[in-house]
Amino acid sequence: MQFVGGKAADALAYTLAMYGITVGESNIYKIPALDFRGTPTGIDVIKVAKSGILPFIDTGVAHKNAGVGQVGAGVLSAPPEPFARAFEYFARNLK
Repeated sequence: MQFVGGKAADALAYTLAMYGITVGESNIYKIPALDFRGTPTGIDVIKVAKSGILPFIDTGVAHKNAGVGQVGAGVLSAPPEPFARAFEYFARNLK
């Protein structure tokens, strides 16, 4: 978070929001600041559609030449369209 101008509280808020739209928690990747709770795992399309919470994407951009390193980074929300379309598909086909 610090690399993209955020704070630890921002990372915590993103993570807590993700628990609301995922189906489980990792038993491998744990978060010390959350008393070793597992990272949110498995985005649930139905939870996304019902809550309106979009998954957060933490991205890094590597330089095109090997060994140069990272040249950019950011945090953004996933676009809503794929989740709305997936929800519609499930609604039509899982009756």
